[in-house]
Amino acid sequence: MTVFTILTLHVSPDRRDDLCRYYESARVLELSGAESSQLCLKSNDAGTVIAVATWPDASAYEAWQNAPLRVEFAQGILEAAGGSVTATSEVFQVAIDTRGPCS
Repeated sequence: MTVFTILTLHVSPDRRDDLCRYYESARVLELSGAESSQLCLKSNDAGTVIAVATWPDASAYEAWQNAPLRVEFAQGILEAAGGSVTATSEVFQVAIDTRGPCS
């Protein structure tokens, strides 16, 4: 079954652009293995950034969670955020998808 994840990052508002630049230059989203992913900025809170991703199944997301590259990216995110970042993640199973049937 398709999995949708949300990673919420809280950083100092003055470090948000640095964080976005790191995501882009390191190609974090492209190299994660997700089917699709986006980095989104909260409109009314400059210190909140979310990364959303769609994974083909739970095992694909689990593989990303255990990937050595993810550890490297986490360190880069921390540095880009100036050494202070709070992160929470949520995992959802997709029930209905306009792109086609969910399995």
